[in-house]
Amino acid sequence: MSTSDFPPLAATPLLRAVGVSKSFPGVRALSNVGIELRAGEVHALTGENGSGKSTLSKIIGGTYQADEGFIELDGQRVDITSPSVALDHGIVTISQELTLAPTLTVAENIFLGRLPRGRLGIVDWGRLNDAAADVLRGLNVTLDPRAIVDSLSVELQQNVEIARALSTKGRLLILDEATSSLSEAATDRLLEIVEEQRRAGTAVLMITHRMAEVYRSATIATVLRDGKLVRTAPLDQTPEADLVRLMVGRELVDYYGTRTSDIGEPVMTVHELRSRDGSLRPTSFQLRRGEILGVAGLVGSGKAEFGLCLAGALPATGEVRVNGAPVSLRSPRSALAGGIALVPDDRRRQAILPGRSVTDNFTISWLRELSVHGLLRTSAARRRVAEAIRRYGVITASDATHINMLSGGNQQKVVLGRNFSRGCDVFVLSEPTRGIDVGSKSQVYALLHEMVALGASVILISSELPELLGMSDRILVFYQGAVRAEFDSADDLDEATVNHVAITGVAYQEEGVVG
Repeated sequence: MSTSDFPPLAATPLLRAVGVSKSFPGVRALSNVGIELRAGEVHALTGENGSGKSTLSKIIGGTYQADEGFIELDGQRVDITSPSVALDHGIVTISQELTLAPTLTVAENIFLGRLPRGRLGIVDWGRLNDAAADVLRGLNVTLDPRAIVDSLSVELQQNVEIARALSTKGRLLILDEATSSLSEAATDRLLEIVEEQRRAGTAVLMITHRMAEVYRSATIATVLRDGKLVRTAPLDQTPEADLVRLMVGRELVDYYGTRTSDIGEPVMTVHELRSRDGSLRPTSFQLRRGEILGVAGLVGSGKAEFGLCLAGALPATGEVRVNGAPVSLRSPRSALAGGIALVPDDRRRQAILPGRSVTDNFTISWLRELSVHGLLRTSAARRRVAEAIRRYGVITASDATHINMLSGGNQQKVVLGRNFSRGCDVFVLSEPTRGIDVGSKSQVYALLHEMVALGASVILISSELPELLGMSDRILVFYQGAVRAEFDSADDLDEATVNHVAITGVAYQEEGVVG
C-alpha cells in the first residue's frame, strides 16, 4: 500500500504503550516494550509465537495488566483494567480465540451487553435481529441472526466475533490472528473493512503470521522477539525477507524444506467415499507411501469433510483400505486402529486439553503402553515426554506447564508430536499451521519431511496455497463436495491455476479448458 493513500497522521499518538513488562510463572513474556499507534494507520505487530505479541495486545485490550510500564490514550495515562474498560475507551479486539456464548443466538452475541430494549425494558427482538443482519451484511456473510452459535462452523463463529467487534464502532481495532480461521474470500472482505476503518480514522493494530496480509494492509511494523522490542520499521523500506529475519533472528534459507526420500507403492486406497450428510460426494483415489497429498478448496467445498470422513469423525460410507486391509470408519478410534490419524483444524476445541499440563497432553495418546494395571508409570511418562519435547522442538518452561500457557506454535508441536509418535501409516492434517509463525511453520514442514522419509504418508488439507504448492507431491482441488482437479508437483503450478478450480470448479490451461 502506498503511503500517498494516507492522510497526514496526527502528531500525538492515539495510544502509546511505554516500558511495558509482563511475567507469568516461569516466563518473562514482555520486557520494557513500547509501541505507538496513530489514528488512520494500520500498524503490524510481528514476531514468532511466544515473542509477546498477544500478551502486549491483551494488555492494551484490558485482558492482562502490565507488571511495569504504562499506557497513554490521547496523551493521558489510563488504567485499562478489563476488556469492558477498554471498550469504554473505544478499544475493540478481534481474536482467534473465540469469546462467544455458544448457547446464545448470533444476534445476541453480536450485541451482548447492548441488547436493544423497548419502553418497558423488554428486549426488542425484531430490532435486535435486524441490526445483526445489517452488520453481517456488511461482512458479506449470509447467516440467520437467530441461529445458535454452537451450531456454526469455526469460520462462521469467527465472522460473528468480527461482527460483534465492528458493531461497537471503536477508535482502536486490534486484530489478533483474526483471519486464521477464515477462507480467502472472507479474509479479503475483512481486509477491505480494515481499509475502510483506516480511512475513517480508526487506528488498527494487526497481528498476523501471513506476510501477504501485513504488506497489503499495514505501512509500519513493530517486531518483537523473546518478549523484547527488536525494531519498529516502515514497511515500504523493509523487504519481506528482512522482516522475517528480524522476527526469527536468522535467515530461513530453505523454508519448505526438500524431499529426501522416494515415493513408494500405494499405501491407502479409497473407493466411493462419501459423507452421509451429503457434504462429501463419492471420492476415490490412491495415496502412495511417503507421499504428501495436498487438498485445496474454499470453505464448504468438501475438503474439511473429506478429512473428517477419512478419520472416522464424520459418518461416511465407502471403502478405505490401508496396506490392503479394510479400515472401519465408525469412529476416530476405529480409523486410528486401521492406521489413520487425524490432526483437526480447531486445535483449541478439538486437539488439546487446555487445563492440563504438557505431559498430560502428550501422554493422552500413550496411556495404554505407559500403564500397568491401569496405573500410569510416571517416571517412564516423564522420560518419554522429555524426549518428545526435544524431538519436536517444543519451547516450554517445564513439562508441568499448562499447555494453554504455550504459544500456538508450541501447542501445535505437542499435537503433531503426539500423533506422529503413534507410528501410523497415514496422517490427515487439517490446517496444521493455522495461527503459527513463520519459524514454527518451517519446523512443522521439516517434521513432515521427516515423517514421510520414515515411510508415513500425509494428507495435507490447507487454506494456504503457498503451503500446498511448497509441500505437496500432488494436489486435489475440491469444489461443491467433489474433486474437480488433480495436479502433480511436476506441473508448472501457480496459485491462480488452483484458485480458478476452487472458485469455478473448472480446470484450465493456457491452450484451453481441460476439466
